[in-house]
Amino acid sequence: MSLEGKTVLVTGASGFVGTNLVNKLQSVDCELLTPSSSELDLTSEESVSKYFADKTPEVVLHIAGKVGGILANKTYPGEFFHKNAMMSVLVGHYAWLNGAEKVVSLAAGCGYPKHLQVPYREDQFWDGFPDENSYGYSLAKKNLIVQSWSYREQYGFDSTVLLPANLYGPHDNFDLESSHVVPALIRKFIEARDEGRDEVVVWGDGSASREFLFVDDTVEAILKMVDCNESGPFNLGTGVETSIKELIETIRSCVGYEGNIVWDTSKPNGQPRRFYDMSEFERAVGYIPSTPLSDGISKTVKWYEENRSVARI
Repeated sequence: MSLEGKTVLVTGASGFVGTNLVNKLQSVDCELLTPSSSELDLTSEESVSKYFADKTPEVVLHIAGKVGGILANKTYPGEFFHKNAMMSVLVGHYAWLNGAEKVVSLAAGCGYPKHLQVPYREDQFWDGFPDENSYGYSLAKKNLIVQSWSYREQYGFDSTVLLPANLYGPHDNFDLESSHVVPALIRKFIEARDEGRDEVVVWGDGSASREFLFVDDTVEAILKMVDCNESGPFNLGTGVETSIKELIETIRSCVGYEGNIVWDTSKPNGQPRRFYDMSEFERAVGYIPSTPLSDGISKTVKWYEENRSVARI
């Protein structure tokens, strides 16, 4: 489906992925809807029902979510559950009710069971309980998948759900208390370098592994999924496993920090290992994201250093 001439709604347009997606869509001849939270409260049924009835978007790219790292998830699990559950249900329902042709949504890779053989396959998604450090968020996001299956079966409604790996890139949230691992570490190492600190303290022991996905690849994948007439969910990553220790060494090198790294093993590692089997995604769209971690980190460090005054910190 071409987006030319379509009315396209991007939820979460001012957020990390949303900002990069909107920048990409500026070159497409479509009517682009990017409401602020004051224009569209995605947790309010009254607000969502009125907005969708007034604007009748034909394509909905549902990127919005209440997101954060381990600390934020552990501190506010109820808030993470409530806000994400409401968004998940309301956006899909009112998109269908008002005649949308397509919805593409981002769910959460942390919804996979905590103890699972890698690489993760989509048919394993329901085989156990997710990690306790993010269960409120990840279980709320699972509603997107159930809704997509249910509405496709009963109404023939076309929506697709993606399970992104750990995202990073320009326009991310660099607040140390609420950000994900990559932007938090980039900021920590830059500040330690600039202040001449002898050491940087990091959580865990470095043994956990993750898969890291550059935001430009994420945007490309979302747009490719507009043409996929399947619910999924589909893994969205690179298929490359990286230990937290490797990640930290990459960030240290890109930042140019020469001090010591101290591991705080009293803090949790989260899931022991997480990376994806990307064969289903490749089958569906003929593409696998491939930005090397070192390239993506270098671009993110450069963006942050040039935009510290406007970055979310």
